[in-house]
Amino acid sequence: MVDLKSSREIIDTLDIAIASLYKTRMMAVKNIANYKKTNNIAVLDEGREQQVLDNVLSILKDDEKEYAEDIIALYKFIMDYSKNKQSTK
Repeated sequence: MVDLKSSREIIDTLDIAIASLYKTRMMAVKNIANYKKTNNIAVLDEGREQQVLDNVLSILKDDEKEYAEDIIALYKFIMDYSKNKQSTK
Protein backbone atom coordinates (compact mmCIF):
# COMPACT_ATOMS: atom_id res chain seq x y z
CA MET A 1 0.00 0.00 0.00
CA VAL A 2 1.20 3.50 -0.85
CA ASP A 3 2.13 5.69 2.10
CA LEU A 4 -0.03 8.82 1.86
CA LYS A 5 2.30 10.99 3.91
CA SER A 6 5.35 10.06 1.84
CA SER A 7 3.49 10.64 -1.41
CA ARG A 8 2.35 14.06 -0.23
CA GLU A 9 5.90 14.96 0.79
CA ILE A 10 7.08 14.04 -2.70
CA ILE A 11 4.36 16.24 -4.21
CA ASP A 12 5.28 19.13 -1.89
CA THR A 13 8.91 18.91 -2.96
CA LEU A 14 7.96 18.72 -6.63
CA ASP A 15 5.56 21.66 -6.31
CA ILE A 16 8.37 23.85 -4.97
CA ALA A 17 10.62 22.79 -7.87
CA ILE A 18 7.83 23.38 -10.41
CA ALA A 19 7.11 26.85 -9.00
CA SER A 20 10.79 27.76 -9.12
CA LEU A 21 11.18 26.52 -12.69
CA TYR A 22 7.99 28.30 -13.74
CA LYS A 23 9.30 31.56 -12.28
CA THR A 24 12.52 31.13 -14.25
CA ARG A 25 10.54 30.35 -17.41
CA MET A 26 8.42 33.47 -17.00
CA MET A 27 11.56 35.58 -16.56
CA ALA A 28 12.75 34.20 -19.91
CA VAL A 29 9.33 35.01 -21.40
CA LYS A 30 9.78 38.60 -20.21
CA ASN A 31 13.16 38.76 -21.95
CA ILE A 32 11.65 37.35 -25.14
CA ALA A 33 8.80 39.86 -24.98
CA ASN A 34 11.27 42.71 -24.70
CA TYR A 35 13.32 41.37 -27.61
CA LYS A 36 10.24 40.89 -29.80
CA LYS A 37 8.94 44.36 -29.00
CA THR A 38 12.32 45.98 -29.69
CA ASN A 39 12.68 44.10 -32.98
CA ASN A 40 9.03 44.37 -34.04
CA ILE A 41 8.50 40.60 -34.04
CA ALA A 42 5.03 39.08 -33.63
CA VAL A 43 4.25 37.42 -30.32
CA LEU A 44 2.82 34.27 -31.91
CA ASP A 45 5.30 31.80 -33.38
CA GLU A 46 3.36 28.64 -34.15
CA GLY A 47 6.46 26.78 -35.27
CA ARG A 48 8.12 27.46 -31.95
CA GLU A 49 5.02 26.34 -30.06
CA GLN A 50 5.03 23.03 -31.90
CA GLN A 51 8.75 22.68 -31.17
CA VAL A 52 8.07 23.18 -27.45
CA LEU A 53 5.35 20.52 -27.50
CA ASP A 54 7.57 18.12 -29.43
CA ASN A 55 10.40 18.71 -26.93
CA VAL A 56 8.33 18.03 -23.83
CA LEU A 57 6.62 15.01 -25.37
CA SER A 58 9.94 13.52 -26.45
CA ILE A 59 10.81 12.61 -22.86
CA LEU A 60 7.87 10.22 -22.58
CA LYS A 61 8.64 6.54 -22.71
CA ASP A 62 6.16 4.16 -24.30
CA ASP A 63 4.58 3.30 -20.95
CA GLU A 64 4.15 7.02 -20.16
CA LYS A 65 2.28 8.00 -23.34
CA GLU A 66 -0.93 8.15 -21.29
CA TYR A 67 0.31 11.53 -19.99
CA ALA A 68 0.72 13.06 -23.46
CA GLU A 69 -2.70 14.74 -23.60
CA ASP A 70 -2.25 16.16 -20.10
CA ILE A 71 1.19 17.52 -20.95
CA ILE A 72 -0.11 19.08 -24.17
CA ALA A 73 -2.97 20.76 -22.27
CA LEU A 74 -0.60 22.02 -19.57
CA TYR A 75 1.87 23.46 -22.06
CA LYS A 76 -0.82 25.03 -24.19
CA PHE A 77 -2.05 26.78 -21.06
CA ILE A 78 1.49 27.89 -20.17
CA MET A 79 2.15 29.12 -23.71
CA ASP A 80 -1.19 30.94 -23.90
CA TYR A 81 -0.45 32.64 -20.58
CA SER A 82 3.05 33.48 -21.81
CA LYS A 83 1.69 35.01 -25.03
CA ASN A 84 -0.77 37.04 -22.99
CA LYS A 85 2.09 38.34 -20.82
CA GLN A 86 4.11 39.19 -23.94
CA SER A 87 1.16 41.04 -25.46
CA THR A 88 0.73 43.24 -22.38
CA LYS A 89 4.37 44.37 -22.32
